[in-house]
Amino acid sequence: MQKTILALAGEMGCGKGTLTRYLVSRHNAEVYRFSNPLRDILDRMHRETSRDHMQQLSTALRQVFGDDILSEIILADVGQSESPFIVIDGVRRESDIKYLRNLLGFKLIYIDADLETRYTRITFRGENTSDTTKTIEEFIRETEAEAESRIRGLKEISDIILENNGTIEDLEEEFENAMK
Repeated sequence: MQKTILALAGEMGCGKGTLTRYLVSRHNAEVYRFSNPLRDILDRMHRETSRDHMQQLSTALRQVFGDDILSEIILADVGQSESPFIVIDGVRRESDIKYLRNLLGFKLIYIDADLETRYTRITFRGENTSDTTKTIEEFIRETEAEAESRIRGLKEISDIILENNGTIEDLEEEFENAMK
């Protein structure tokens, strides 16, 4: 049986996590996140899992081990999975899908949302330690960081683009329509 492997890309707060939760609950998807290896390392080092630390660690790992190191980790995890439906959350650059793109059943989905909507979502959810007190200026600065700035280019090579400036239900419906 062919697997369905959906890689989700989009800027901070666009709705990747929301769509991932939907795919887990509705389609029983197994999830892999590009941030998980970074969080694991930071936890092991007893460091704060702030967005800044994750961006710095990601850059350092890529400089030492190659731009596709996280892609290699995710590919190995996906290869060991027996799940028929896999979601890969948090693709940030083309090298992240270097190996995944060759897998049968692979699709890159780009989720797009405007800046103000994304800022509101980020500060409301408080996923990282500094998110709840973040100003709009700080948020804009973070979107210009190396790890974040390369995300926009993925829109051009995506198989599916979802607009997410509405409700959760709107996003879920747009996804289901796109998959038909």
